[in-house]
Amino acid sequence: MFAVLSCSFVGSAWAGEAPQAVKAASGETRTLPGGAVLTFSKDAKYELGKPIRLQLNPTGSEKTSTQVIKLTSGRVSISIPESKTPKTAVLVQTTRKVSAVAKGGQSLVIAQADRITVAAVKGEMLAALGNDWKPLPSGLLRSFGGGVATEQQVPAAPELRVDNSMLLALTGGVSTQLRALPNQNVEYRKLVLYRVEGNQRSKLDEHDWRSDQQQLPELTPGRYELLARAVDRFGVESAASAPLTLRVIGAQLPDGARLAQGTILLGRSGRVKLVGADGLEASYGRASVFIPVPKDVGLARGESTLLRLREPGAKQELGIQLEPRTLRADIDIGPKSASWPGEPLQVTVHLFDHHGRPVTEDLKSKPQVFVNVEQVDATWTHTGNVYTTKVAPAEGAGPWVVRVQVNDDFGDEAGRDFIELGGGKEKVASH
Repeated sequence: MFAVLSCSFVGSAWAGEAPQAVKAASGETRTLPGGAVLTFSKDAKYELGKPIRLQLNPTGSEKTSTQVIKLTSGRVSISIPESKTPKTAVLVQTTRKVSAVAKGGQSLVIAQADRITVAAVKGEMLAALGNDWKPLPSGLLRSFGGGVATEQQVPAAPELRVDNSMLLALTGGVSTQLRALPNQNVEYRKLVLYRVEGNQRSKLDEHDWRSDQQQLPELTPGRYELLARAVDRFGVESAASAPLTLRVIGAQLPDGARLAQGTILLGRSGRVKLVGADGLEASYGRASVFIPVPKDVGLARGESTLLRLREPGAKQELGIQLEPRTLRADIDIGPKSASWPGEPLQVTVHLFDHHGRPVTEDLKSKPQVFVNVEQVDATWTHTGNVYTTKVAPAEGAGPWVVRVQVNDDFGDEAGRDFIELGGGKEKVASH
């Protein structure tokens, strides 16, 4: 290691030049002679020095051509192909008499006003305070500050988790909570959210995440990827996490279809177009066979159907319940003693679904009232699942048949009833 102190200058493109003082642009990257790639932070201040030769390989072997950087502030990340006999290296000289040699893999040097940190992210480095050179094994960092050198592990890439990577967004958007395993050496995490369209990936959001849990913004139907990096108290970042893929599934409903507590209610012949489901597999009910998801789905034989979606070959599934949107109308026409000419009729319609639950949504077509064969213009009042109206007495001698009919939003009959009036006698019947 002490061979680092005995070095000789070598000729290069810079050999005849004075050191260059540079203030880095945002995310500036430079490729040095020998192939080392340097990336500087936007606040970095540094000088490029003349190359030297260092005895990095066993004594007696050829010395390694080493590029020299004097880093005054900011950070520099260094990438050099790993090799047992490095052909190039980078010597970083900083303030506070701290120096480091990157000779392969991924290395990092951070220069702050009160502290210098050297991190061997991947591959071994050398680090020194003054002339006290010591190896820095891969995966460790050494931070010099306040007269003390602190050594600890480079932060590990976060492990991202969600309860379910497939989410259902039938009403526009949906959010979920992201979690990472706790780590006492992690100060915060940098989180990036991407939307994926085919082979294209666009950044939607990037921010710091300072707890072990993070609520994601509302996501519309589509495919997303999440990446995170852990950052420790010295500012050293981990490698990026494995990408976490999220699928948000939406649906385009046909006319007349409705949503009720996460269930899609549709006509027996209705078809639902899935949004954001490209590339998934689908199955129905308890079937074990999955097929590529079709472009639209509907009820199986007109009955309640559970649609199951998954990534190809995955165990985790997302269920979408499809049920027939049947409507039952209970109609009451009264009073039963009514006769015309005389008092008006009171009509009350109660609406229920096929489970007997009240249906409170507006009907696409209001109930129809007929006197004999002529439809009359009725003014309906709608409260909850009840429609009410009054039918004024018709003129003339009678007899009269007053009929009320209710259709669902698909045009199918949901209920009807009638009453016969005239001559002081009435008859009520329903069909």
